[in-house]
Amino acid sequence: MAELEKTITLWRGLGLAICMLIGTGILALPGLALDAGNVHEAVLGWLLISLVAVPLIQICARLGLKFPSTSGLARYAEEAVGPWGGYAVSYLVGGSFIFGLPAVALVGAEYVQQLIPLSELGIALFAVLLIVLMTLSNLAGIRAVSLINYAALAVLFLLLSLLVLFNLNFLSAGLEIALQALKVGLNLSMGANAGAGMGANVDPKHLWAIAALLFWAFLGWENLSFSLGEIKDPEKNVPRLYWLSFVLVTSIYLLLAFISAGAKAAGVPLQGAAGLSGLVRFTPGGDLLVWFMVIVVAANACSWNFTASRLIFSGGRTGIFPESLGKLSVRGIPVPALAVLFISSFALVLASYVFEISVSDLILLVNQNFVFLYAFIILAYWKAESGWQRWVFSALSLASLAFLVSGFTWEIIYPVFLIGLGYYRWTVSEKEKLLEKETQYVVSPDESELPAGFQH
Repeated sequence: MAELEKTITLWRGLGLAICMLIGTGILALPGLALDAGNVHEAVLGWLLISLVAVPLIQICARLGLKFPSTSGLARYAEEAVGPWGGYAVSYLVGGSFIFGLPAVALVGAEYVQQLIPLSELGIALFAVLLIVLMTLSNLAGIRAVSLINYAALAVLFLLLSLLVLFNLNFLSAGLEIALQALKVGLNLSMGANAGAGMGANVDPKHLWAIAALLFWAFLGWENLSFSLGEIKDPEKNVPRLYWLSFVLVTSIYLLLAFISAGAKAAGVPLQGAAGLSGLVRFTPGGDLLVWFMVIVVAANACSWNFTASRLIFSGGRTGIFPESLGKLSVRGIPVPALAVLFISSFALVLASYVFEISVSDLILLVNQNFVFLYAFIILAYWKAESGWQRWVFSALSLASLAFLVSGFTWEIIYPVFLIGLGYYRWTVSEKEKLLEKETQYVVSPDESELPAGFQH
């Protein structure tokens, strides 16, 4: 089988998109944001990054409609800068998945630690177990992944309903904090003393650090592009898929952010990647809810693994990655791509244990790669669109990226290296093609091209 079948309906795609986005984002980031700043800074960071994401979602939706294929972002990059862009983006996204998948698995393991006493080695080993499970589910095919996503969505909405129902006092306090944060943000934008007279304080450096971290919450819509070649009726379903998932996911994020801020202000300890587990103390069946959280993270890992395997498969077919990675099994499963992801994820989880790399560090490393990635996406959008919309959404998106990239320092070496590696691979590929053409035609010309007197 050479082509992937169109088996993803709107509802399957919505389940895939939500689970791709909402697992570690909703469970890990509220606590990590409170690690990076106070409650007002955390809430303002959530509101800011939600606003920043709007033009980026519009761009992803438009490009997904124009170029629905398994090449995804690589196709967008080719539109932006030419053939070498597909190579650069494929290496940039592939290099991000290498760190992103272990981060997701480690978040799930940290939640398990809330139930079972685990050493640092135990956390790493449980993360490896999650990696095994996400690989096996993808080997079973899209129907198995969809079933896991549907189950996770049901669990997620049950979890959220219980957290909201039994923490209404925290939600109310969080909404008050949000109003204060908005006033502080307005003062800050006008150059006034942020938080003056409001009992709140916002440090711009903390706000950037929180927003840059929370960018992880909105990664996934661009990765969804690698699955669009399998979407049924893409002209109708692609825009619906992006905007429906955006509205649902953002609403859920903000709801949990307000509850977390209210709980933190009341003295509930919520820091760390498993911070939300602190809320279950106020909810019946607390331990069961933590297991629910682990299920959602596992589904998130399955969804990320699904799109990552499509990236590698597409790169193998187009020559960006080794040709052997562009193969499908008789059941239409990209087995070689899944094998590469399993090995790299396994190695990175163990490396995070040996070198004591935190989940936040892994997330920030992935986030900065995607800031560079969005630069390719915005340029592709600007070239593919026409009229006033391309100017408005391109300008807004570039302003968002300028804010996000402003605080990164030496870490930008990694995405620059990946882009350079992609460009180098493209030049090598072009030279190989040229050499093949030069050596291919050392044969006698066709007799029909000979002068008449020389024909038999």
